[in-house]
Amino acid sequence: MPDRLTIRETPAAALDLTERAFCLRSESADEATRSVEAVIATDQPVTVYDYRTGEIVDEVLRMDGASIPDRVPMLANHSRYSLDDIFGSARNITVGKHEATGRLYFAEGDPDAERAWQKVRGGHIRDVSAGYRSIKYTDIRPGQSAVVAGKTYTAKGRTLRVTTQWELREVSLVPIGADSRSKIRGDHFHGDVNMPPKLRAYLESIGLRAEATDAEAQTFLAGLTGDQRARADAITAETTRTDPAPPADPPAPAPTPTPPAPTPPADPPEPPPTVEEAARRAVAAERDRVREITRLAGTDVSPELRQRAIDEGWDMARASQEFLGDVRRRGPATDPAQVPYHPTAQTVRPSAINATARSLAAGLMIATGISDPTKHVAHSGRRDPIPTDRITEKEAEIGQRMARMSAIDILRECVRQDTGRLYWDPGEAFDALRAATSGGTLAHVFSTSVYAKIVEGWNEEPDTTLWCDTEDVANFMTQEDISLEGGSNLRVLPRGGTATDAQLADSRETYRIARFARKWTVDEQDVIDDRLGAIMRMPQEMGSAARRLRPDLVYSLLLANPKLADGGALFNNTAVTTAGGHKNLTTAALGAAGLKAAIDAMGAYRTADNAVLNIRPRYLIVPAALQWTAKELLTSTSQGFTAAATAATPEQFYTINILNGAVETLIVDDRIGAGGCWNPLTQKVVAGAATKWYLSAGGPRTIRVAYRRGTNRLPVLRSYSLDQGQWGMSWDINMDIGAAAMDYRGLHHSTGAG
Repeated sequence: MPDRLTIRETPAAALDLTERAFCLRSESADEATRSVEAVIATDQPVTVYDYRTGEIVDEVLRMDGASIPDRVPMLANHSRYSLDDIFGSARNITVGKHEATGRLYFAEGDPDAERAWQKVRGGHIRDVSAGYRSIKYTDIRPGQSAVVAGKTYTAKGRTLRVTTQWELREVSLVPIGADSRSKIRGDHFHGDVNMPPKLRAYLESIGLRAEATDAEAQTFLAGLTGDQRARADAITAETTRTDPAPPADPPAPAPTPTPPAPTPPADPPEPPPTVEEAARRAVAAERDRVREITRLAGTDVSPELRQRAIDEGWDMARASQEFLGDVRRRGPATDPAQVPYHPTAQTVRPSAINATARSLAAGLMIATGISDPTKHVAHSGRRDPIPTDRITEKEAEIGQRMARMSAIDILRECVRQDTGRLYWDPGEAFDALRAATSGGTLAHVFSTSVYAKIVEGWNEEPDTTLWCDTEDVANFMTQEDISLEGGSNLRVLPRGGTATDAQLADSRETYRIARFARKWTVDEQDVIDDRLGAIMRMPQEMGSAARRLRPDLVYSLLLANPKLADGGALFNNTAVTTAGGHKNLTTAALGAAGLKAAIDAMGAYRTADNAVLNIRPRYLIVPAALQWTAKELLTSTSQGFTAAATAATPEQFYTINILNGAVETLIVDDRIGAGGCWNPLTQKVVAGAATKWYLSAGGPRTIRVAYRRGTNRLPVLRSYSLDQGQWGMSWDINMDIGAAAMDYRGLHHSTGAG
């Protein structure tokens, strides 16, 4: 006898809806109202999967605990992600002692709803599935009994869940149901039937446990979507067409005369197998065939051809011949998209870049703080950072639902996309992942989200170096800036004379770019621990760091005051008539007098042949400590009263601030302040000061920032698989950039020391 105990009710967590399948009856269809009567729910035990615990349980819905709205949407196969998935509504729902019934009303003017209505009318769709939210339930472990709401329940082979309070949320049309007592009204139902062997074998090939019961198989079948659901429906239809009618009862045998005493008979022949034994043998044979074809195909045969061999019932002889011919025809892979750009780098298979993968990526973006995934792109996994695949609004809408998925749930779905199998056991999923999916859908989903977080970090970081000159270069070799010896003034050309050659200067500025990179990894433990937030913070920080590279290089260069090709420091106070003299360095504090003097000095710069350049500063660059002084200098209309009032001169007059608008743009960056600036090249801090300030004319006579051509002046994301024996994904972000001083005449500096 089982143990008898009473178990308290457990409130259900606010999670996704539970789904259980029922059946329709088509003869109750009403043309006038475009409706059909259906049993919405019953108290019959149904096997369901508990997403909270990963456990398969038998669940009983107590009808006295049902919460039924006036109407609920009627969906297509539980697809809750788009308005297009609504076929109509379920209304007039009443709850009896053992079942809840209602009518399904089909929407008018919707082609999809119309097709579904015609299939229901014709008896082709018989099944529905209710989506509901469990509010309170009691779990009874195997071998135990419990009294729930005055009734005794006993759990047998698995946990029995008695749901005492639940809310109906939707009803869906589905190909195959699970509750044998629930049908569209009017169609006689014959009870449970054995699942066709071919259908059973197919379900096992995509993840159904070999020891699963028919009820479990039906539940597994009801949860299929997409191509897998379509294939299962096709097998069901084929089986329905080809199954022979049951034989009629044999006639009663005619009486026969009593025979003479027989001789001892030989061993009797083996009796024919029972229907159940024949079905079991057929399932085993089909399972062996599928397993052998899968083994024979290996990784050399396309998944499409392998699936065709399974679907069309090929024997091993034909499969071997077809597989060999396919391999010979295709030859070696020539598609560059299939060839990794790095020995350990992984690219994404084109089949993995589909709507589901993009929806998963959108969900991961939303879960980690990106509100609009449509503004980002699906990353191809290649070295080229140029976007190739944009997330649509519908995919983003689906992603809103997927945003609640855990890291393990994302992993399961990615494995299903790559292998066609749905793993409920995390250990099995990780085993499959280690073997086959590091460079597949999961890599695509994460790489897309990672790149979006990089872009987010990049956009959030300000860049105060737009006053610099910018150029793209082809490689990492030393580049030379062209300058002319003796200036560039045009000369008078006498009649019949020849123009004087402008010669390249012997001393010219040189520069080169360097690669800056950082790498990070997501391993199995990160996924198991569901550390999605921590995982996605890293690429955001990397994007910010990549954006900081340019100002770090520029301002550390200014503070370091490097030598130019003429032998003089970028900033010095030596007369320009002296070799290496630049006369662009003062010690004046930031104020009216110092700013006027600096502007005057920049306006006096000339070419080597004494041509006036008339350089005007466009940017005033100051540390945070001088920002208010600078704003007052550049924006105030007055410098105060002319003098203190006296008896003799009681009138006072404001002095006009003639520096108002003298410099177009104020730039505040504390890299030049007291804390100094980090130099990415030397990995050291270059000292600054709270009193320093600079003037810049902008453009080519200042600092040049160079990028490698083809990168769009953006960071490049690359994905990798981990070494053999490890599971996980790794990314690195790299940026090819450099900075160098090109000319002193577009810059002026004051230490502000007084």
